[in-house]
Amino acid sequence: MASFLMLVFFSITGAILDSAFSNAAKTAAQEKMQLQILSLISSAEQQGRNLVIPNYQSDPQFNEASSGLYGYVLDRAGKELWRSRSAVLISPRTARPTLPGKQTFGVDDTNPNTELFVATYGTIEESQGKDYQYTFVVMQDNHSYRQSIISYRESLWLWLTVVALLLLATQHLLLSRGLRPLHDLAHHLKEIENGDAQSLSGNYPQELSRLTGNLNRLIDSERQQRERYHQRLGDLAHSLKTPLAVISNAASEPTDELRDIVKEQSSRMDQIVRYQLQRAVVSQQVTSITKVNILEQAKQIKSALDKVYKAKAVMCDIRIPQASVFQGDQGDLLEMLGNFMDNAYKYGAGEVRVTVEDNNESISFIVEDNGVGIDESQREEITRRGARLDTQEHGQGIGMAVVVDIVKGYKGTIEISDSDLLGAKFTATFPKHHY
Repeated sequence: MASFLMLVFFSITGAILDSAFSNAAKTAAQEKMQLQILSLISSAEQQGRNLVIPNYQSDPQFNEASSGLYGYVLDRAGKELWRSRSAVLISPRTARPTLPGKQTFGVDDTNPNTELFVATYGTIEESQGKDYQYTFVVMQDNHSYRQSIISYRESLWLWLTVVALLLLATQHLLLSRGLRPLHDLAHHLKEIENGDAQSLSGNYPQELSRLTGNLNRLIDSERQQRERYHQRLGDLAHSLKTPLAVISNAASEPTDELRDIVKEQSSRMDQIVRYQLQRAVVSQQVTSITKVNILEQAKQIKSALDKVYKAKAVMCDIRIPQASVFQGDQGDLLEMLGNFMDNAYKYGAGEVRVTVEDNNESISFIVEDNGVGIDESQREEITRRGARLDTQEHGQGIGMAVVVDIVKGYKGTIEISDSDLLGAKFTATFPKHHY
């Protein structure tokens, strides 16, 4: 498209320059012919009723036959009174009488194989109390004018073509150099698709570095997602062995407790399945594609928990700036903040505080309650990635393991400490340079 517009621009420019040169050349010819008319007028003399003009003029072209410059004088009626010695074979067929003081300029193409410029000027002479009106005519072969136009056009379009080709070549070179990183990017993506590479490599310009960084994180996230599915399916199969064995043993020796055992183990199996599926779909895609308003999500969670724990009449204080956003997956934010707040509602004594601290380097989510807190010796075990169900203490269920996966996936950290509300304080911090 850019090349087409460039060609259109040069075409319009060439047409304008050609028109300007043609007009300038024609104007120059007109002015020169008017000077030649003035030369004829100055040599003419009114003697009585007759206008006397010397046969020989100062301009030698008027004296040479078929020289290409011809002079004439017409009376009021357009009758020819005089012609120069050069105008033996050429007549002023298109010249017409002109009012005194007026001048005209045109082209005469009535003569075979000859095109002439025609300039006229009207005068009036007084003699013996009478006025005599004359029209002086100069005709000139415009062959030299046409040749100059042809020569100019050839030179003009030649140079415009050369400049256009140079610009097109330069544009092609610049575009090739500018688009080379995109070709390299497409090539590297094809290598990843074919399994020949694991990530985008190479030095990309600053304009593409953010894109390639996000693509690498997306590719890494997708790879980790597949690995998690394989891992969680193995964990799921392994985790189900024990409850299945318990049910199998109980079924081989039927007792009155069989129903309770089956119900208990079925509940545990359902919990294991949901847990492993939750961990398998945890998002670790850390890009700046999605921005989630934190305050809106926190209010939704609070509204739901207020209904669930209506009997406890929990006072939840939300201290989140309106402009704070979480750059990541909305489901991750809901899972993390929902588990923190659910634990605070569940194990607190009726008072919960939710705070977000947002700065240029990081964003921190802080959830506090006024419950009994968590012993320092058990804090590391709670936040340990991949903690098994049988290691969960103080009612911290499978949700905490999912939260750990989410935070670690965003290169964040979790800290458990004592709150000034006298209960537990959970702090999840996400570095912004990973966004």
